[in-house]
Amino acid sequence: DEGFIDIRNPTEAVVLALAGTLSTSAFIFPVLKERGWEGDDAGQAATSILLLQDLFVAPLLVVMPFVVGQGPTDFAAIGFLTAKAAVGFGVVMYVGSLLLQKIFGVVARTR
Repeated sequence: DEGFIDIRNPTEAVVLALAGTLSTSAFIFPVLKERGWEGDDAGQAATSILLLQDLFVAPLLVVMPFVVGQGPTDFAAIGFLTAKAAVGFGVVMYVGSLLLQKIFGVVARTR
């Protein structure tokens, strides 16, 4: 059918696979908690991997137009977009870190 994803097309297959692997944390975290595995070594390793996958979403969104062939093709534009995304991601991480430190400080003082 014309409306469905054609997994014989490598680009569509990669996009579908990446979307599937990045959505696993929504399913795995409740299972880890339900079985009481979040404190075990295997549960902590799984949590680390899932968090890294979640952090991979931002760079993936930057790269996705190039994967599907709809982004710019000259190296200057690609470099500019990559630099802009890296700076933006860095700023979000830095500001988020500062805000979380303040929030955790408030929470720690209330105990």
